[in-house]
Amino acid sequence: MAVPTSTGGFAALLAPGLFRVMFNSIDRQPNQWLQVMNVETSARAYEEDTKMAGLGSMVEKPEGETVAFTEPIIGSTVRYTHSSYGLGWRITREMWDDDLYNMMSKMPKEIGVAASYRVEVDAWSPLNNAFSSSYVGYDGLALCHVAHTRLDGGATSANKPSTDVDFSATAYQASLDHYKTLTDDRGRPIVMTPGLIVVDPTFEWQVKEVIMSEHVPYSTNNEINVLKSDGSMEYMLVRYLTDADSWFCMSAEHDLNFFWRVRPETSEADDFLSGDALYKVYARYSKGFSEWRGVYGSSGG
Repeated sequence: MAVPTSTGGFAALLAPGLFRVMFNSIDRQPNQWLQVMNVETSARAYEEDTKMAGLGSMVEKPEGETVAFTEPIIGSTVRYTHSSYGLGWRITREMWDDDLYNMMSKMPKEIGVAASYRVEVDAWSPLNNAFSSSYVGYDGLALCHVAHTRLDGGATSANKPSTDVDFSATAYQASLDHYKTLTDDRGRPIVMTPGLIVVDPTFEWQVKEVIMSEHVPYSTNNEINVLKSDGSMEYMLVRYLTDADSWFCMSAEHDLNFFWRVRPETSEADDFLSGDALYKVYARYSKGFSEWRGVYGSSGG
């Protein structure tokens, strides 16, 4: 809980109880984003990630010859610049004195909900902008793209369908195949295991049919459902996706990041002339992605 900044007066008298309600409200929000994003704490005005490809493959050394030396490939840098957010409210002395319906005690909860909601919305922005050319990572491309480049100049890679489609058994299978053929910036096979499907709640039933059915849904041939999850694949219903058709298949090794510069904190003050009490909440943070690997997505059909 934040420490009141003033030493006396109407605002300081009310602050402890109101702040307690505010922070309880923030903590009690679902905060789905915490289950997905990589959360870090920052002590600077911004954070930066720089990409580097490894050393490729060991080469043969003929007898009596020196070992071949090489260098890593240094890529571009992604900067996370923190933004500030805040909201305040004023309680007039008359409002407090004449409050017949206990409305003033509900205001701290509302500002707590407002703070939590803004963080939740912002935290999902990397996925909501996953197909936007103005929201890019290391390679200067959107999070989900059909032609991600490699630092060694090798073949490009796609982490989305060439034609966007809604979630289905076929689309889901394509996402799994993507992870099985994933390579790094030197073209070497890498292992990233998908474990989470992120969808809008309207697609809950389709997801359940695909990953929970014993047999192929809507087929009369009694084929086993090869896509049925063995328990390693979970799904999350996210109401904060701005496009209800979009969906994502993600690995725990993804690079969606959220940096706290200042976690939500409160302050209060008295307005001497009016006798009102002033309260505000403030936070500072940044969010985004650097590396595309670990996310496969589609904007829907």
